Amino acid sequence: MGRQQRRVKLKQTMAEISRRGMDLTAKGGEQTWAVIAATRLALDILRGHGPSRAASAAKRIHEFFETSLKHNPSKHAIACTKGCAFCCHVSVTAAAPEIFLVANAIREQHRQDFETVLNRVRAADQTTRGLSSMERATRKIPCAMLRDNVCSVYAARPGACRGFTSTSAQDCERGFNGEPVQIKTPSVWTGLINAHKQALWGALAAAELPVERYEFHHALRIVLETPDAESRWLSGEDIFAGVAREIFNDAARANNKRIVDTLVAGALGKEMPA
Repeated sequence: MGRQQRRVKLKQTMAEISRRGMDLTAKGGEQTWAVIAATRLALDILRGHGPSRAASAAKRIHEFFETSLKHNPSKHAIACTKGCAFCCHVSVTAAAPEIFLVANAIREQHRQDFETVLNRVRAADQTTRGLSSMERATRKIPCAMLRDNVCSVYAARPGACRGFTSTSAQDCERGFNGEPVQIKTPSVWTGLINAHKQALWGALAAAELPVERYEFHHALRIVLETPDAESRWLSGEDIFAGVAREIFNDAARANNKRIVDTLVAGALGKEMPA
């Protein structure tokens, strides 16, 4: 495929996924182009000049996921309902744009009681910092955003939270209570949340911004305590220095790099690696 053909394909696919998201029944090559198109949509936002463009890029990737989910119905019934919050007691990591989006939602929704919410995040950070995922689950420590078993920033929640899905609330409750269970997640959710994560990675890499995923409570606390956190991060400052980050083994890092290299090349209209 020549350069002009790649440009046309990218433009067409960007329009398609804006309307219907990613088609999981399409051939592998078409699915790759869908993620490339989502990468480019987020990259265009990151290349802008708005002070909240990182948060806006995260919102665009969330929309890509939700639109795709709407047009790829699962064959399995989903047990998740409002008030079911077993998964809101596990460790979560999120990319910087996702954290900025949550922080902006908090500032918008809690203008009158911002300090109350900030103190809740501080308390959660103090309780969870340094704990392993297993220790966090064993102690049943809730997310700071959970209020009356409902996510208080549901529309802005990170991709990891969007991907927590189960076909059995009973299995989730058993796991919450320490029983060894395997939570069954429909392949639709698995495929789309991977596409979500990859598209955001690709956009950040193409914009030459950090692609790390950070422990949620600690990172959110920093952003809430730092009014100009997003602009400082966009300018290249590592405001998350000292925050625990998601760690990958050598094989996973190599695989992630291959994926990101493909997405970046495609989003920039360059020839993609084999």
